[in-house]
Amino acid sequence: MTTIDPTQYDAHEDRVSIRREGTEEEQQPLLPNPKPGPAALFVLLTATVSGLAGAFVFQSLSPDTPFVILGGTLLSAMILALVGLYRYQWFLLITLAIRPALDDLIADQFGTFQPSAILGILVILVTALHLVSRRLTGNWNTMTPLAWSFIGFFVLFIPSFVTSVDRGVSQGAMFGLLSVTLLYLAMEQQLLDTPRNLLKLLLASGIGMVVPIVTGFVQFFFTGTLDPGGSGLVRIDGSFAHPNTFATYLTFVLLLGFAVVPTLDIKPRLGLLIGTGLGAFLLIATFARGAWASFLIGALLLAASVNKKLVLVIIGGAVAAGAAVPGVGDRLANLTASTGPNGGAKTDDSLGWRFGYWERIWPFASRNPVSGIGIDATKTQTPEAKDPHNSLLQAYLEGGILGAIGFFTLLGLATYAGIKVWKKARSGALDRQTTVISVGAIAALLSVAAQLITENVLLNTVVWWYLNIAFAHIAVVTWARKNDISVVAPTADEPDLSRPALPAPSTPR
Repeated sequence: MTTIDPTQYDAHEDRVSIRREGTEEEQQPLLPNPKPGPAALFVLLTATVSGLAGAFVFQSLSPDTPFVILGGTLLSAMILALVGLYRYQWFLLITLAIRPALDDLIADQFGTFQPSAILGILVILVTALHLVSRRLTGNWNTMTPLAWSFIGFFVLFIPSFVTSVDRGVSQGAMFGLLSVTLLYLAMEQQLLDTPRNLLKLLLASGIGMVVPIVTGFVQFFFTGTLDPGGSGLVRIDGSFAHPNTFATYLTFVLLLGFAVVPTLDIKPRLGLLIGTGLGAFLLIATFARGAWASFLIGALLLAASVNKKLVLVIIGGAVAAGAAVPGVGDRLANLTASTGPNGGAKTDDSLGWRFGYWERIWPFASRNPVSGIGIDATKTQTPEAKDPHNSLLQAYLEGGILGAIGFFTLLGLATYAGIKVWKKARSGALDRQTTVISVGAIAALLSVAAQLITENVLLNTVVWWYLNIAFAHIAVVTWARKNDISVVAPTADEPDLSRPALPAPSTPR
């Protein structure tokens, strides 16, 4: 079997598939997974007692909190932590599958002690232990430059926290950035173990769409409420805390979903098409204009690469949606309106409001040019108590020169990797499945990047967790070394992955 260095690949040779030599079981590093025994039972018993005791204490301080919900949440968290210590990949997949359901379903019962916050703490602790374990046991894959840029992104925001005008607010944001960084490192290691792990991450993310979509349709038909921002519309936020966050999440996962569709067999393809179609409808119902525009950009890029005829279909669909769905035209007209829907003062976040807000918060940069006013602190310094609605500006105002360097370096390296992968895909250096998924990842990342100018994406932790999948994929395809990942041509003994179908799971010998 011929092994080809991906950095030296000649596009005029036969197409190749991104695969490791040998079976998947042979490819995976064998981390020391302890067998459950007396120690594990003791840990589980301790976790159970600690979770229930914590529930009793919290319930005594907040009698309105249902004990069953709180105790169940803490107990589930303890068990999930135990799973993570023994089988980290299970922990990672479960996390991706349940995270979208946690923001808004029962958060009101907990105040600041929310299930999403508990999961964030678990992610930090368990992932850190996992990465240390890999490093100490010699099962560490060489990190890509993008991994180092993620570390730099986090480290360069630390001074912003130290000098913050409100450390309480900045502390939560730093925990969010830490979880994003650690999860990226873990996902990159998973994909360096074997590219097949990408399929598992995508499947877990697809499962995670179920609760937000079901919740969104319940809101649309039964429980939707008027947008408190003053738009005069009923905006859907699914199981998320805000319609814009839900829309950004949908934009990303829908584009990745559309990219995976051509690689599936008939039945799973039909199921995914139904799911993405329902999600696309809810994306319209969020009335998030920035997400609409960015989704259209990503969809056009994906369509132009896969099937150019789809470009006309997408444009026609967008025009039809704008004409058929009530409120779309009003929402677009609201971009430049100076009064609210009832003729009063305009209070929602129009484009004109954003320009005015940016002008008023720009002087914050002079307070501390080096480390900024503090990560996530802008909302504590204005009467509106709102974030900048511009992630590029936010990185500079709140992180100063250091934070801006970290964020823009990350964006620059990701852009470089995206261009490299795009060229490989266009030259035929990748098999069909890898090509389509890679183009989908690039389109999804570009669609979110387009929202950096007008939306609060920088500290949108839940969305970053899923962006990490696409980031890690393009990084591995771009920089993986010969000893980390092989690009080998299919032989008679191997399935041809250039056909549009996902590879079957490996069978243990």
